[in-house]
Amino acid sequence: MAITAEDICEYIESWAPVSWAEEWDRVGLQFGALGAPIKHLGLSLELTPKVASWMLERQVDCLLTHHPVFFRPLKRLLAEDPWEGMVLELIRAGKTVISYHTNLDAAPGGVTETLAEALGISCEAPLRPCSPEEPRAGLGRVGRCDPPVPLSEMARRLGSLIRAPVAVVGEEREVSRVALCAGSGWDLWPEVLSKGAEVFITGEVKHHAAREAEVTGVSLLVSDHFAMENFFWRRLARQVAEHFPGLTVSFFEESSPFKPHHIQGGG
Repeated sequence: MAITAEDICEYIESWAPVSWAEEWDRVGLQFGALGAPIKHLGLSLELTPKVASWMLERQVDCLLTHHPVFFRPLKRLLAEDPWEGMVLELIRAGKTVISYHTNLDAAPGGVTETLAEALGISCEAPLRPCSPEEPRAGLGRVGRCDPPVPLSEMARRLGSLIRAPVAVVGEEREVSRVALCAGSGWDLWPEVLSKGAEVFITGEVKHHAAREAEVTGVSLLVSDHFAMENFFWRRLARQVAEHFPGLTVSFFEESSPFKPHHIQGGG
């Protein structure tokens, strides 16, 4: 029996229901046909021109992304527009794109929890629960490292796992109670404080927020939004391939839009 895009949706939603997504989010089918049979499924954190070209070249029928294609409603699709033209080209080629975002952030075994556990953090609860029926579901995680680890060691572990530089806010010390949100998580700061975390690990923090953390005494480990979420997406590609053994599953290793620049010389 042929596998369809709808089968992929049903599998993801069986452990990361759409009801766990934030109200503003745009999850599920982005464009294409749910019922069309697929032979080749691609995964990438988001749709970019490089990913679109790869889909066409490698004959990828359906793409599963984390970041939705459409965050805001479109009023038109113009071929002359670089972004809209790329979407039109994929639609004309019969491609399908599905996105699952904050429901996968919230899910047990999802984006944030997977990274936390890989860092050696025993998760206790979400920072912001989203489901009375599933107490483990929600945005962010708080948990413990046992035994405690130096802040610098936690930064080293994070950088090694996600393959990206890590910025540290706060003095060197041993930390045991850790809060984490892969991606952009500063709106969870009140919960970080109320849960008594000693360090908060996340993917985006503004300058004044970092100063606020200094005043409160909570350390920060801040790295690349893309890299923190891409860690899970690589694992999800393997997970989907195991669940659908008759399906060709490929992962596109896109890179972050932010590239570190190493200055030579100086004095």
